[in-house]
Amino acid sequence: MDALVAVVDDDPHFLGLIEVLLSSHGYRVAKHPTPESLRAADTDPLVVILDWQLGDLDGLELLPELSAELPGVPFVMSTAHPSPDLAIRAVRAGAFDFLAKPLDEARLIATLNAAVRHGELQRQDHADEEGIVFEGILARSPQMRGVFKVIENVAPTPVSVMITGESGTGKELIARAIHARSPRKSGPFVALNMAAIPSELVESTLFGHERGAFSGANQMRKGAAGEAHGGTLFLDELGEMPLELQSKLLRFLQERVYRRVGGQKDLESDVRIVSATNRDPLQAVREGLLREDLYYRLNVVPLQLPALREREGDVGLLATHFLQRAAERYGRDLREIAPGALERLSQHSWPGNVRELEHMMQRLVITEQGPRLEARMLSFLDGGVAPASPASAEAAASAAPEPSAAAALPSAAPSSPIQQTPPWGDEVIPLQELEKLAIAHALGKCGGSRKEAAARLGISQATIYRKLKTYGLG
Repeated sequence: MDALVAVVDDDPHFLGLIEVLLSSHGYRVAKHPTPESLRAADTDPLVVILDWQLGDLDGLELLPELSAELPGVPFVMSTAHPSPDLAIRAVRAGAFDFLAKPLDEARLIATLNAAVRHGELQRQDHADEEGIVFEGILARSPQMRGVFKVIENVAPTPVSVMITGESGTGKELIARAIHARSPRKSGPFVALNMAAIPSELVESTLFGHERGAFSGANQMRKGAAGEAHGGTLFLDELGEMPLELQSKLLRFLQERVYRRVGGQKDLESDVRIVSATNRDPLQAVREGLLREDLYYRLNVVPLQLPALREREGDVGLLATHFLQRAAERYGRDLREIAPGALERLSQHSWPGNVRELEHMMQRLVITEQGPRLEARMLSFLDGGVAPASPASAEAAASAAPEPSAAAALPSAAPSSPIQQTPPWGDEVIPLQELEKLAIAHALGKCGGSRKEAAARLGISQATIYRKLKTYGLG
């Protein structure tokens, strides 16, 4: 490892013990009995372990100024008097993590390894042209770097996180990143979308049911709360959860016990709850759609995701990535974006956010010809119909009515649907690919709203969520 860790603690016994412990794992240790010793040292630590109580000094009060003096260096707080409130205060004050004495060796090393990675991210103030990849999330913008920093800070702690943001901003990806950077990463990650579950099945999906609990319950089901034991339970579209179930979820959060539908005994489950909503949660509370006490239980650390239009420099980066990935998947040549096309993409408001951009690039790869995406291929961004190919651009531009949102491609003439050559030429495209494309197109036209897209496609919300999962469009 050979990374330098500075330890600030007024207990000489603790300093000696942690030096031996960290040295055995390849770390170099700089011991400092006071904050002034740290300030005076001519060293460049990658991580600082700071004691909460340093004589008469409060480590939490020192944290902001020490962080300012060592920009980009993660601070890990330690104390022999831990409490959940203190841990939350430390994280909110900017600490990367919070450790209780006596230190657990495995937890200490895992935290330091994560802190070193976090420090490396902090020092990348200027991303190169390729951007950075954080737990599978590609970005270059300072807005997303800020999100990544919050994840690094909150992931090692057990506190609940509420992710807010518009549809299509990647809330589940962020939840998965929190899980991947947490001590629970080896446990299960179970995701539930409240809007995708029929109301009569929500409780049994979340808490499970006993055999014979209701018609069709032919066997016992553990439920998401049981399946997520030892891991993370992600509750998406929280505002769609029925109020009567919210009270049961609150009890589960308070007591860590739940009861299956039709069950007679309480069951325990150790899970971390990460929730998400595209609504304003406080507005949902005011409208009576979300219990206030549940909101405060789940919103210990809020995480607001920026809309794609707010992410400086990310549209071009992501568009190129999605275009090349789709071209590779479908065996097409469209892999580059002309400067004029990039400018038009950057000017678009992206109401469906990253999901809309990804689906658009998939559609263009299938419908357009040539090696480069040109500005003329993006006329639909002005409200028109996307030309299927350079050869059909003129015909598409002259077409009067816009095709139905259910059509992913310009439709054939009604008078001769079989004889007309489709926009993609003579190639036969599998029906599943056309269905996938139709759903992606509908989502783009509906600004990423799955409910509206389902209605315009003439299918139920449960069906569109199932197909999104099947086709990897979620």
